[in-house]
Amino acid sequence: MRRNTYFYATPADFHSLMDLVEAEETFVYLSHFDIQSPEVRVYHQAREIPDVLRLFSGHFVHDLFLVSPGTEVQAAAHEHFTGKRYSLRPRELSSAVVMQLFGEHPDGTLLRSQFFLHGSALEARKLEATLFRHMRRTFRNVEGSKVGAEAFAQLLTGRRLTFDTKAPAEADLRIG
Repeated sequence: MRRNTYFYATPADFHSLMDLVEAEETFVYLSHFDIQSPEVRVYHQAREIPDVLRLFSGHFVHDLFLVSPGTEVQAAAHEHFTGKRYSLRPRELSSAVVMQLFGEHPDGTLLRSQFFLHGSALEARKLEATLFRHMRRTFRNVEGSKVGAEAFAQLLTGRRLTFDTKAPAEADLRIG
């Protein structure tokens, strides 16, 4: 079983990939946007998700959980020095494909995202395999990470692709 699949994708790369997966598998996306609210939003298509793979000030990662339709989950409450906060983490679900999306940083850098399988339900395993298969076919493999077509074209024109905006330039993704 694969641990994590690291990838670089623009929103267009992500939508193209997920169009292929959505055509084959039946699942929904769960997303928890607001730490002040327990509301978990359900999306049926990746194109419905606002600002996917675009980071904003104070927004560090966008977690998406790909699960079977009808899966019910609540964001867990926890105390923080600023008051009650809510979060949706893998442990609130028995099984899911977890996507941790970083994407386009306001400074122009494209940050590495990842996905992995959480749990062992057959539906989640099948979904993760389908996602990986389509990523393997449509993304390039560069230094162990998958790179979408648009992200690759941007890499060729000098866009910075890296795992962290504060990483030294020598840690950036490079071609051969």
